[in-house]
Amino acid sequence: MKTIVEKDGDGYLAKVEGHQNLFAFAYSEKEAIIELKNVVEMMMDYHLEQVNDERIIRNELTHTVEKYAVQV
Repeated sequence: MKTIVEKDGDGYLAKVEGHQNLFAFAYSEKEAIIELKNVVEMMMDYHLEQVNDERIIRNELTHTVEKYAVQV
């Protein structure tokens, strides 16, 4: 993973190479990196929530399948 920080107008743009949605703008290089860290954490939280929702759905479907299963 490569982090790139470049001058952008009156501030700096920090981004993770190869990940178009991982970027942040701030008025100093340090602040841009801190903001990028926050963006990554928010994305991680979002994905963890999605995985949790999918696990709940899978468990409900598993229970539903078991409910309709023919007992031999």
